[in-house]
Amino acid sequence: MIAPIHFYNASNSAQIFCIGNELQPIVYAAFWQDVLEQSTVIEHLAEPTWALWEQDSYDFIVLFFAGLLANKKIILPPNRVRNLEQQLAQQDIYFLTRQHLSQSLSSKGERAGDLIVERLAKIKSYEFLNAAQISFFTSGSTGEPKQIERTLKQLLNEVRGLAASFSLTEQCLAIATVSHQHIYGLLFKLLLPLATGRSFYNPQLAFPEDVIQAQQCLAKSGYVNYVVSSPALLKRWTSELRLQHCEIVFSSGGKLEAGVRPNLNVSIIEVLGSSETGGIAHRKQDDAAWTAFTNVEIQIADNKQLMVKSDHAGEQGWITTGDAAEWVAVAQKQFKLLGRLDRIIKLEEKRLSLDAIEQTLNALDDVQQSHALVIEHQHRQILAAIVVLTPTAQQRLLALGKVAFVKTLKQQLQFRLETLAIPRQWRFLSQIPQNAQSKRDKNYLKALFSMMLQPVILSQWQAQDSQYFSLEFPPELECFKGHFPNQPIYPGVGQISFIQQFAKQVWADLDWCQGFEQLKFQNLIRPYTVVQLKLSRKEHKVSFEMSTDQHTLASGRLLFSVARA
Repeated sequence: MIAPIHFYNASNSAQIFCIGNELQPIVYAAFWQDVLEQSTVIEHLAEPTWALWEQDSYDFIVLFFAGLLANKKIILPPNRVRNLEQQLAQQDIYFLTRQHLSQSLSSKGERAGDLIVERLAKIKSYEFLNAAQISFFTSGSTGEPKQIERTLKQLLNEVRGLAASFSLTEQCLAIATVSHQHIYGLLFKLLLPLATGRSFYNPQLAFPEDVIQAQQCLAKSGYVNYVVSSPALLKRWTSELRLQHCEIVFSSGGKLEAGVRPNLNVSIIEVLGSSETGGIAHRKQDDAAWTAFTNVEIQIADNKQLMVKSDHAGEQGWITTGDAAEWVAVAQKQFKLLGRLDRIIKLEEKRLSLDAIEQTLNALDDVQQSHALVIEHQHRQILAAIVVLTPTAQQRLLALGKVAFVKTLKQQLQFRLETLAIPRQWRFLSQIPQNAQSKRDKNYLKALFSMMLQPVILSQWQAQDSQYFSLEFPPELECFKGHFPNQPIYPGVGQISFIQQFAKQVWADLDWCQGFEQLKFQNLIRPYTVVQLKLSRKEHKVSFEMSTDQHTLASGRLLFSVARA
């Protein structure tokens, strides 16, 4: 039986809607009043379409519903950088922020009560649910991000499917390490609690230790929880970190690597889906079959292509996914994935499977993980590989040098792959880079084989008001050339250059760097070093700190001019 959606009736509820950063509660009645107050101002704004990018989850969901109630179309962009702001402004689309209120609804007496009843009745209406439009963007992992249209009705249909597929206690509160800006975070952190009368913990957490600490604090008020996370964070979990009062952990946005589940003392449910299709299926074990959600239909075509149809997808009818699949149990809607169909390539008139090449690479004793891809090199298409080595192999790479080490790998591969299928270009990294949605960006990975001017971004995340980057410095970086031939180090001027660029990517209103304060370069950065960069902002000043597990490498503040609206 599909669980009811009860957020429509929560206008007068003293039930807790959200737990804030300092563990202060916000009740449903206060939330809906906040939504309605904002909507009364937003409906008078001239523009019909608004972009929404808010770091705070509570402010985001308030503006999300306020904008829709004001009959505005809401766009959830993939980021908020200056170039995107300029592109949207050319279309008279601007970013929605909290509006100034001339008078609170609570001070308007009986009229306020009538307005609340009127607006909540509007949310219930079939016409509103189907007319309320939200635009998402794909992650861009296979090319340029694609805009996907959904209605509020479709999002609620998806929430119904989630509620029917997972058993959570009524008091179970959502804790998330993923952003609400992405459809996965929006559904699991915000809309699922809202639609089922539960609560969510407002801060977005960045580290496993943060999750444990939040769970311990919330347990003092009697809360149990579920965790909304990603393969990138779960990979960093250790068995010493024990989840507290946690019913389940959700993972989506990419494949959960084998061997992660034993490190957690709570079951992990992997969720399969995309921005185009919405949620498709779920599973609890690494090699288990996928089980489709209750409101999702599955077909597998003669060419093995997986096709899905649901009442929550961005398109009507059957959607082809690009995944190859085979049935395990048709009646139970269970299937296995066989890989991406678009990973069959044609190179020099020869058909090759990138998945098969990766499987062969991963079978080598020196290799933990790999990603094969086709790149342009001197006006030709050639095969390339990004490889994660075992710790022992990493030491041999440093001892032998890249040229000699690659030669040993090719010698092993010549008996396992035909010559054309052996990669010609190689990059050795500590992990395969992922974007903020824990997905592989095809264009970014290809760029690693061009002239490299910045360190590789392995992953990126936000914690409270700070932005974090995990960076790696491969020897191919231009800044290593000439500094110095036998002992290359990454110069301080190069560090300041990429930190400026990353800061401007995070905060779109930063213009140009006009000065520095308290710069310190305490330790050297050598090839293959992996560092964590932390960026924090106060007005026009951006503080940075780069560190490894053992040392602080550099720190200081950059002073920016700020672009005025």
